[in-house]
Amino acid sequence: MDYKVQHVTIEDEFKVCPSCGYKDGFHSLLKKEQDRFKWFFICPSCHEVFDVGYTVEM
Repeated sequence: MDYKVQHVTIEDEFKVCPSCGYKDGFHSLLKKEQDRFKWFFICPSCHEVFDVGYTVEM
């Protein structure tokens, strides 16, 4: 899958897509990188991928 990841900073909440304005939340994507997973969010409307800085340790 080929996609560009946009980095965003969460201020109070991250529910509205900054690209298209979709207002009902996001799908999740976990991508393995060495000994952890990066947790990305995907807009169900425009399919943009966002990185808010979350990781999950294994």
